[in-house]
Amino acid sequence: MSQQRLPPEVQQTLTQYQTLRDNYAKLDAELKLVEAELADIDHVLDTLKTMEQETDIYKMVGHVLVKKSRDEIIKELEERKEILGIKKDKYKKQLEILEKQISDLEKRLRELLAKYGITVA
Repeated sequence: MSQQRLPPEVQQTLTQYQTLRDNYAKLDAELKLVEAELADIDHVLDTLKTMEQETDIYKMVGHVLVKKSRDEIIKELEERKEILGIKKDKYKKQLEILEKQISDLEKRLRELLAKYGITVA
């Protein structure tokens, strides 16, 4: 059955459901990016902590390599890791909320489809 033939109440609920699913997918993709960056930071921190204090380290700033001390780089990475950790927790909480909203809308859609005698193949 095409969406044009659905009752307005079902169309509206279906649109909300699709919007929530899209938002969930986008947020999940963002979470995966944050988790990947956190893994990279952990790897770099592990490597840096095994290096000698005097080792020359360069950081890419725009299109320029800038020499920095090992401790400066470690401090910057740990700060970034903390920020990303907060972001990760926030995204996970938002995903939990979206999961609940999606589940509730799925239930509502099933009720509406039954109410209107609509079956889904």
